[in-house]
Amino acid sequence: MTAADKPRKPRAFRLDDSRIALPPPAEFDSPAVTGLDDAPAPAPMRPRGWRWGALFLSAIGGLISLALGLWVADFVGRLFQREDWLGYLALGLAVIALFAALMIALREIAGFLRLARVSAIRAEADGALLRGADKRLAERLSSRVEALFAGRAELDWGRRRLAEHRADIMDGRELMVLTEREMLQPLDRQARAVIAVSVRRVALITAVSPSALLDVGFVALENLAMLRRLATLYGGRPGFLGSLRLARLVLGHIALTGGVALGEDVIQQLIGHGLTARLSARLGEGVLNGAFTGRIGIAAVELCRPLPFIEAERPRLRDFLAELRNIRRQGAEGGAAPSS
Repeated sequence: MTAADKPRKPRAFRLDDSRIALPPPAEFDSPAVTGLDDAPAPAPMRPRGWRWGALFLSAIGGLISLALGLWVADFVGRLFQREDWLGYLALGLAVIALFAALMIALREIAGFLRLARVSAIRAEADGALLRGADKRLAERLSSRVEALFAGRAELDWGRRRLAEHRADIMDGRELMVLTEREMLQPLDRQARAVIAVSVRRVALITAVSPSALLDVGFVALENLAMLRRLATLYGGRPGFLGSLRLARLVLGHIALTGGVALGEDVIQQLIGHGLTARLSARLGEGVLNGAFTGRIGIAAVELCRPLPFIEAERPRLRDFLAELRNIRRQGAEGGAAPSS
């Protein structure tokens, strides 16, 4: 082993020592290191292989459809053997049912397409704000938002103001702010009213309902109806399956933003410190369900809005505290007994 091959002992040195010579920066440049900023971002990893769950559900759905079709065909054939008019009646009802199912499927597909349209505008607007929107991109987004609400009579005045001032604005961000103010802020006020009605309804029904099963069913249906009203307000108008998908997205958004936990501290803020122990358990559950409904509505507005909140004020849970305070006041005046 030569002296050059022997391992060197560790040595201490100071970073500001003038005797330390560093190689020039050019020696560190290489094709594997330079140009990282210009390199394309790696594609997201996608799961490989078969999606066995989707394949299983598709196969089961196909088998059920075949079984139902064979049963209907056999049933209609037996009615033809008994009486011709019974067979024709059953055949007509089957055709009507098939046509109605086709219309329902088309309505669901149209609802998904409308939600995808709003999501595409929102994604483009988010990207434009991150990159700094230029005038051309802002004009395209403004035109797409205007076309989304083309048939809305309550937005005619804002549409006229937007068309009047659009050519005078040179900054892209300011044009998006103008579009938000003239086209979306009136809808934001209506959305707050929709959420407030659902919050009050859920809190009241939960407080007076005699069954927990009825509570769960009513809260679920009311929240789905609220989500559909909010999506329709912002141009989505989903069907039943679209509303379920929107509910999944909203719950995922709430989980990501950390808004699921509505515990005792939130209840004390809503109905007063120390008052929770003196109110009945049913009234406390009503207030909690109302607060969670308000949180779901706020997340739905953030997802269904075609433009992000730029300068407009975001809805907050405190905006709906008046409804919950009214529920608390009515319960206190009604002599709610403390829970045992």
